[in-house]
Amino acid sequence: MFVNRRCLATFVALAVSSSGLSLAPAVRAAAVGAAAVRAAAVDSTPWVLPSMPTVCSSQQAEAGTVADCLLDGKGLPDLRGWPRPPFPKATTTPTTWVDLSVGSSGALVAKVQQALTTAGFPAPADGMFAQLTAVAVANYQTAEAIPPTGVVDEATASALGLLDQATGTFPPVGWTWPGWTYNGSPALSDWEKLLIGNQGAVGPVKANQLRSMPESLPLFEGFVRDIVAGGYKITDVSTYNFRCTSTSLRNCQGLTSSQLSNHSWGLALDMNSGANPEMTYYGVNGASACATPMKTDIPMWVVRAAQRWGLYWGGYGWSGGCPSPSQTKTSVRRDAMHFEFRGTPTQARAIATPNTASGCLEVASDAGAISPRCLAPSEVPAAGWRVVVNTKAPTGSTAALVNITVTDAAAAGYVTAEVCTALPAGPRISSNGNVAPGRTVANLAVVPLDSSGRFCLYRSTPMHSIVDVQGFFAPAASSAGGGTMFTSVAPQRVMDTRAQSFCAPTGSCTEKGPVPAGTEIVVAAAAVASNAVAMLANLTVTEPTSAGYLTADACSTLVAGPQTRSNANFAAGDTVANLAVVPVANSAAGAQFCTYSTAQAQKIVDLQGFFAPPSANGWGYTSTTPQRLVDTRDCWTDLGATAQRCGQINAAGSIIHVQAPPGASAVLINLTLTGSTAAGYATADACSALVSGPQTKSNGNVARGVTTANLAVVTVDADGSFCITVSAPMHVVVDVQGMFSPTGLLRFTPITPVRRHDSRQRSG
Repeated sequence: MFVNRRCLATFVALAVSSSGLSLAPAVRAAAVGAAAVRAAAVDSTPWVLPSMPTVCSSQQAEAGTVADCLLDGKGLPDLRGWPRPPFPKATTTPTTWVDLSVGSSGALVAKVQQALTTAGFPAPADGMFAQLTAVAVANYQTAEAIPPTGVVDEATASALGLLDQATGTFPPVGWTWPGWTYNGSPALSDWEKLLIGNQGAVGPVKANQLRSMPESLPLFEGFVRDIVAGGYKITDVSTYNFRCTSTSLRNCQGLTSSQLSNHSWGLALDMNSGANPEMTYYGVNGASACATPMKTDIPMWVVRAAQRWGLYWGGYGWSGGCPSPSQTKTSVRRDAMHFEFRGTPTQARAIATPNTASGCLEVASDAGAISPRCLAPSEVPAAGWRVVVNTKAPTGSTAALVNITVTDAAAAGYVTAEVCTALPAGPRISSNGNVAPGRTVANLAVVPLDSSGRFCLYRSTPMHSIVDVQGFFAPAASSAGGGTMFTSVAPQRVMDTRAQSFCAPTGSCTEKGPVPAGTEIVVAAAAVASNAVAMLANLTVTEPTSAGYLTADACSTLVAGPQTRSNANFAAGDTVANLAVVPVANSAAGAQFCTYSTAQAQKIVDLQGFFAPPSANGWGYTSTTPQRLVDTRDCWTDLGATAQRCGQINAAGSIIHVQAPPGASAVLINLTLTGSTAAGYATADACSALVSGPQTKSNGNVARGVTTANLAVVTVDADGSFCITVSAPMHVVVDVQGMFSPTGLLRFTPITPVRRHDSRQRSG
């Protein structure tokens, strides 16, 4: 018999304001839409004599097709694949245990039988250890990864919580019980990190008020969003409450973890407690208790909405409940406020996917668990979210070259590309792009990949993100066709439409810019080897007449018109730069590629190097853990001056000396410019090649009061240093992502750029 999770009688009332009562319903691919919900909501008659639907088959449960059946999984949550929680146990004294087996009898056998039944493995509570009890023991042992002997040995007794006897004070150290829940206790610190909350308000339900496991939160969010859209008025709601069941001692004293409520996992939701009390109903005038109307304000359509999301309604009744009003029972305990999920994490994902296919993103928790997080159409991913991006990398790839675009930011902030495994919560020590409200910013990055070709994108403030993949790094043995190596060239400007002519792929040329909107132009570089497959170049757009974007690609692939990917985004009057690795083809003028922009603008291209098949002069790539080398807003020591500086802005024309990681021939750095008192630029190069004064090339541009970031590959001098010069007073932040050297083991394979993630479209 399944142990039902009872409701908490005390609730925190919600402050319902008129401004918080409307929210667009979630966009769903395979669930009823808002119109259907509202149509069903016409009948608001409380469902006081409910009948249970047919229980879902295992096939329905695994497929997530539960709209027409009742999901009623058995066993405790941790036996269904959910994490195992801590439990408040008083100080214990060891008990000498004597194995129990078929033929044993007495009070201890009865206690074993009761514990088995509570854990979801029914056994007759008669104190006689017969074959039925042995079968229940063996099934429990299998679930607990204990050898299934059917004998209650010391390990089995310990798992059932029967081995030790409690002594001393209760609750134990680390557990705080104010009278209704252990929430917030120090002992639950790690446990509560596994839970997540709803990002935005859903009608009167405040942000972060629905707290559950990552896999199950979309179910409760979807249910609440549906019934609010349908017109059901929620006055109070509760999900996560760490405690034991309401029909036992809620503080769990003297109990085992088998008595924990589903609320302890956030796998249950209670609402409108005053109108829907948990209580026992009895038969009237000899009639069945199932025919006694219960007290509730919940109509049938709300229960059916819960059913679509895989939630079991407590109004059907506990201890077997009432399948229908005609069922004969002398009493039944109904819990009309309560809705719980009795399935597995896999089943939760299967239910959420079709119901919220166009409204969810895969998100990694701080603990590294990946699950769907669902959004209403107007919502953006929240601060702290680690959105999962699947690059669809070839087998063996360990890193990807991606263009990361961020937009619709609620406040100034940044994004960081990182692994999706467990990481501490809070601010990151490096970044891959900076954004301000009202701006759309793009930045190139080399990001680490897991074995499934995924990485995560952390955001410091709510914002949307877009990722275009440009290629992959893999060990030489895993690289398609052997991959390519990098060859650095002295940075040189190969295109500047402000001062030189430019040509279309058709051969028609114009003396100089600006380049008209929608015009495709050719960029060629004679310094690039004839067998090169991609060019590393810094693309700068300046003087655009309107907001837009620029896309670069091989001329044979780039077709004028709206693009499916971009390399840089700009507003009217901006000057923006972004590094790109662009596929090229050989021509009489050298390696060439094409650019296209949606707005009239001037275009500048600075060549930094190229990728070609392996050669004696080529450099392989080595990924490194992102590391901040310099942040001039803090205290740092310039290698050239050997004197510490703290928070002093870099004067115009100053040169900053930086130490590269050991063994680097060139470093891959993210260069962030901030705090500028005037519009300007920064240029990075080997210190021996960089002189003070105006530069003929740049690696990043910045406007007064704006923070910008740009990726750069910078050649390192023999002493392991490189330099950065600035044209205007500004602060500089340098984060190293990796390095190139003759001994680097990773090879690069470029691809035609392809968009793999756009949180605006809920596509990744």
